[in-house]
Amino acid sequence: MERFLALIQRHPWWAWTGLIAYAAAVTFPHEQVQAVVGSFATLITHRRLYQLSAALAVLLGILLTCVLLRRIAHRADRRTLLGFWVLSLVLVVGAWRLLTANNTELVHYPQYVPEGMALIALTLSPAESLAWVAIFGGLDETYQYAYLTGGRPVPLDFNDIYMDLLGGAIGILLGIAFLPAKGMQASWKRILRRPGVVAFLGILATGVLLWAVGLMRLHDDKANPHYWFSLSHSDPSMPWLFHRIWGPHMFHELLPVEGPLWILATIAIYVVLDRRLSIVPERGST
Repeated sequence: MERFLALIQRHPWWAWTGLIAYAAAVTFPHEQVQAVVGSFATLITHRRLYQLSAALAVLLGILLTCVLLRRIAHRADRRTLLGFWVLSLVLVVGAWRLLTANNTELVHYPQYVPEGMALIALTLSPAESLAWVAIFGGLDETYQYAYLTGGRPVPLDFNDIYMDLLGGAIGILLGIAFLPAKGMQASWKRILRRPGVVAFLGILATGVLLWAVGLMRLHDDKANPHYWFSLSHSDPSMPWLFHRIWGPHMFHELLPVEGPLWILATIAIYVVLDRRLSIVPERGST
């Protein structure tokens, strides 16, 4: 893994190309993957599919935890990394309990672990890496919302974007465990100038501006045709916890204001890693 991450650092343009190709490969076949999962559920029943999904997620979590513990055992920053690892797992459990309709949605975490690992090798910044993960996850869900839902009463799925973010965080921590780092305090000014952070904050600012001038709505407004798009086709008066037909869990659907705020707050927490660690680039990287 060290060699692979070093290769990413030495060939950043090829790595970005591969990362974008990977993101496209896990985004565009969404309907085909759902069809395969649906066929598998018909074969073994939905209940067993959910049980299998949960078992695989737990086993993967245990395996990755063992890998991380072994890698950081003799590092000076092991307490910081372990603390953020535990935080990430707690957030994953919380998201599973409150934001998921069924256990097949646990696939979001391993799907974004490779992206997190590649991004930390490319950017050397946990905050910027998470910002890029949020952007890639947002593009994924925007594609589904705009082209696959067919105007059904669903929102732009900030639940899924948040799960993508946590999967990316796990990948970032694993990547740090395989990369050399030294203690160094990054300034806030430097963090805020990172390209991914600038892009993420720019998207948020653009959304606020479009909402302020009336070109974007948080929810559909049938009486007002003079806006470009809305962030949700759902009923804004829905209860805090409810059922969807595609899963047995009662879950909460993040509203168009809640979702961005939760994502922004989570990235802000992981900025602590930028403030405490400086990841050392591979020699010869550009």
